[in-house]
Parts: sequence; C-alpha cells; structure tokens
Amino acid sequence: MVQIVGVQLINFEKKNYQFKTAKMAVSRLSIGKFLELIITITCLTLHYKSSGESQHTLLLASGTFVGYTIILVGLFAGYLLSTPINKRIDIFFSLIGCVLFIATGALIIQEWNDDLIHSTFKTEARKLALTKGGLAIVNGIIFFCDVIFTFRD
Repeated sequence: MVQIVGVQLINFEKKNYQFKTAKMAVSRLSIGKFLELIITITCLTLHYKSSGESQHTLLLASGTFVGYTIILVGLFAGYLLSTPINKRIDIFFSLIGCVLFIATGALIIQEWNDDLIHSTFKTEARKLALTKGGLAIVNGIIFFCDVIFTFRD
C-alpha cells in the first residue's frame, strides 16, 4: 500500500480469476417454462384488448395473467442464471397455475358464449376473448404437463 498526502492507494495484485461458464442444456423443462411464459404474455396482451367480462372474471383473469407473468419471468431468469428453484416449489407453482389458467379460460369462454349481448354480435373483442380463453386452457394443460415432467425428473 502506498500513502500519498492522506489518500491511500491500494496496489491490486494480478490474480487469475476463473469464471465458471454455465453450460445450459436445453431440456424439456426449459422449453416448457419458455412456452408457458410466451402464452401467459399473449393472454395478458389479449386480456388488455378484450376486457368485457364481469368483475369476478376480470379480477381472476388479471390476477392470473399478471401474477404468472411475474412468477414465470423469475423462474426463467433463475434457470438462465443456473440457479434453479426447489422441485417442490416448482411443482406447487405449476399445480396452482394449472388450476388458475383452466378456471380462468373456462370462465372467459362461458361468459362470452352465454351472454346474449356478446354472442349476438360477432365483434373483434369477442374473437379475442374466446382466443384468450382457449389459450388460457392450453396453458393450464401445459402447466399440468410441467408438473408431470418435473415430478418424474
């Protein structure tokens, strides 16, 4: 160390730092998580474009789509940084996601098909809402497959 007029300068020695490069193999779990994230963001975008449901369905859909966008971004970021979460927590999030997405999709489809106002007019919002409901059910099925793959892994 060298001191010059009250300022302390530190001489750093050259050290060989080894950085571990994470070699990530693309597995069916990572593909499943990425697919879940893409469908969730698509559902969220469609939800913004076609929000004509009742208050209960609107709150369930908003909570499911926004909440699982945040959860899946966190899970996917953890996977990319090679810090996976516990298997039990992953199964828990996937089971809850399965139930929420299937329930949300079923309520959206039921509401837009049974409502006389929405079913008599073939509007763009109705088409987007039915697509959103179908994608939510598909995402719920993908979450269930994720549970099976995670449990078997």
